[in-house]
Amino acid sequence: MPAVPDWLQVEINNSCNLACVMCPRAAMRRPVRLMTLEEFRPIAAAAACAGIPRLRLFLLGEPLLHPDLLEMIRYAKSAGLPSVEINTNAVALTPELSRGLVAAGLDEIVFSLDGIDAESYESIRLGASYEQVVENIEGFLRLRQEAGAKRPRAIVQTILMQPTQRGMQQFVEHWQERADLVRVQAVREYHGVQGLSVCPQGEFGELRPCPALWSYLVVLSNLQVVPCCTDINGDLALGDLRERPLLETWRRHPRLQALRRAHLSLEFSAYPLCAGCEFISLDLLREKARATSEWATASPPPPQSSSQSST
Repeated sequence: MPAVPDWLQVEINNSCNLACVMCPRAAMRRPVRLMTLEEFRPIAAAAACAGIPRLRLFLLGEPLLHPDLLEMIRYAKSAGLPSVEINTNAVALTPELSRGLVAAGLDEIVFSLDGIDAESYESIRLGASYEQVVENIEGFLRLRQEAGAKRPRAIVQTILMQPTQRGMQQFVEHWQERADLVRVQAVREYHGVQGLSVCPQGEFGELRPCPALWSYLVVLSNLQVVPCCTDINGDLALGDLRERPLLETWRRHPRLQALRRAHLSLEFSAYPLCAGCEFISLDLLREKARATSEWATASPPPPQSSSQSST
């Protein structure tokens, strides 16, 4: 087992300004909440002290809506975290905020964008204007260039699903000329999301332990620690970091240890959240890899980073 997580994912807020067709927010039972700056600082400090290389400030919410986002980034960088990252739908990305993100020391920004035109995009990301979002992203890229900054790395991420499949090649070609990287991910259907995949989920076939349990931890906006990003309601909660130190949770929490043993034995029946998750199915993952391979411009992201649900 790794001595420390590869990254810590901190949901600084679970509020969002859109209603996207592939997002499982409708299944979220937790109250909408902002994590306060006072709550965030010891989490970031603990991650830095533990030597965790990456801090990701998002999950089931739009991070640009948090009024203290820039201060959180500045604090995390001052604490010594090598990489601080966000995913955003870019709806709230103003020129002032763009300059602030660059100046704060953000290392990576992932723009979640689906559809090659207003008709396709606005039918997927309900409540957003395609023209405005594209203008916001391109404006950010211009401002970063004018500042002579190489950071944050700018990734445009899109989801391969039935509504986007036809225009995917055009989308990739368009954004490859502008962003540092274009990433194509197959849609995830979970927590009630269905009917969108180009790889319909059938029998899971060959199974595997989920690598997420040995890769990262998630801190929800209510400060509960959970073992993976699909646990949007804290069903497998491990307590919060005020009760147990971060590395003790990672290495010795009895509930997490039991979950890892169950995965190693491929015994998922006691964990419905895991039993229905595509990341235990090698057959489905292979099919999705084939479906996206035409547009693969880099190594696939880690299993948890399907941020379609959050932004």
